[in-house]
Amino acid sequence: MAEKVGDLSGDEREQRVAELKRKMQEAAHKKAQAAPAEQKPVAATVAAPVAASAPVAVAVAEAPVAVATVAEPAADIVTPVDSPVAAVATPTAAVAQPTAAPRPPAARTEAVAAPVEVEGKGINRREFLTYAWGAALGLLTLEAGVGTFMFLYPRFRAGEFGGDFIQDTNKFGDKDAAPNPEPSGKFWQVTTAEGQHKALYMVCVHLGCLYKWVPANNRFECPCHGSKYTHDGFYIEGPATRSLDTFEVTDEGDKVVVHTGKKIVGAPASESPARAPTV
Repeated sequence: MAEKVGDLSGDEREQRVAELKRKMQEAAHKKAQAAPAEQKPVAATVAAPVAASAPVAVAVAEAPVAVATVAEPAADIVTPVDSPVAAVATPTAAVAQPTAAPRPPAARTEAVAAPVEVEGKGINRREFLTYAWGAALGLLTLEAGVGTFMFLYPRFRAGEFGGDFIQDTNKFGDKDAAPNPEPSGKFWQVTTAEGQHKALYMVCVHLGCLYKWVPANNRFECPCHGSKYTHDGFYIEGPATRSLDTFEVTDEGDKVVVHTGKKIVGAPASESPARAPTV
């Protein structure tokens, strides 16, 4: 280039700049084609001068590009007069085609099985046999228990203590007659002032002594601790806490049945109509 750019007219200067630009594009295109396929091409990014008096700054960046494109220069490029333009580097922009980003893994979804309702089913053969054997064993145990109880339960024949005594009504006498003892049945036979037949248990309710009838005093007296009872068995005085115990009696015409296995506990001493007044 013999002449300086500053010496050229406006049209000639623009023509010269366009020619230099075309040559630079052809050189860059040839260089890009000559690069190996496996080697990453390097695009030179040349920043255009910001001010007319500043030199051209060149920035080289390494980036994967597919095609190098040349950015258009500014409308008016002013080059210092005294600096020869041997080669005007046209700024090129390295345009890298973005590679396809890896797709994020799809969210793993797990199928949640809905609860399945199971309809109730009947018992099977094994369960039926188990229940049947259990019921049979329970029934057998119950029968054995009842049989053992009946075998051990005391059975009393008529005429012995714990059983029934069938007595004639005349053995009870009248209300003024003295009590008539029945040693085998352990009871005294009396007729109360109301005309009822009554069987008095011969054992004193205090500590189990055998009380006796005392005709002189017309009452029962215990020789052990002095408890006293009336003709009808009511408490009078002494350490005893209740009237005499009695047996259940059933009138059957001219017979009286005394159930010695069914004792009736006497009333408390405080409820006795014959209780002696306290001083």
